[in-house]
Amino acid sequence: MKKLDIESIPTEIGSNYPPPLDEPVRAQVCRRLGLAGGLTQFGVNLTTFAPGVWSSLRHWRSHEDEFGPLPREVPGAQA
Repeated sequence: MKKLDIESIPTEIGSNYPPPLDEPVRAQVCRRLGLAGGLTQFGVNLTTFAPGVWSSLRHWRSHEDEFGPLPREVPGAQA
């Protein structure tokens, strides 16, 4: 995979959840790194969450794997 310039990858704001279910996850900002790098077998996303924003709603997968977020602590942020 080629080295990516993360800042040049377009951002997507929000989620695929329909209203009003999208409210707790609406302020997510996502960059689709896997698509930008040409990956076709799995996705890699860099998602930033504002304080208080949920990463997702409760859900499950029956035919695929899913890996959760890897938090990075931001100076001054409150847990």
